[in-house]
This record gives sequence, C-alpha cells and structure tokens, in this order.
Amino acid sequence: MTIQLSLFLYIYLAFIAVFLFYTFFNLYHIIRFGFVSFWAYFLTFAYIGLSIIALFISYIYIAEIDWSATLTVFQIIGKLY
Repeated sequence: MTIQLSLFLYIYLAFIAVFLFYTFFNLYHIIRFGFVSFWAYFLTFAYIGLSIIALFISYIYIAEIDWSATLTVFQIIGKLY
C-alpha cells in the first residue's frame, strides 16, 4: 500500500487554514474592541511577526520536498503472505 506525500501537505494546509482563521478572528476582535495598553500593542505585533516568521520558515522546508513521491506502508505484511 502506498500513500502519496501530497496527502500530508493537504493535511498541513488544513491546519494552516484553521490557524489563519483563528488569527484573523482574534485580530478582528482586538481591532474592533480596541487596544487597552502598550502591552496589547506589543503582544499583538509580536504574535503577527512570529507567525509570519514561522510560516516563512515552514515554507522554506516544504518547498524542498518532492510531493509527487510515494510512501510505502505495510510493505512487510505483503511479503509475509
């Protein structure tokens, strides 16, 4: 039984979509209801900055992978029978 690696990419992209939805939902509420202090500004921009850095680093690693390759699963079971 073989699985294409692109399946893992789609699962990862689903997690990224949920993360971005959560991020935009929270940013909307922060902007809508206002910032209350310097720390609110600082933490908001730190969160945005670190999120962008994390997404960029993950893109660098993901871009190097050949997603058309396959992964063999349960190969030893087929040899036993």
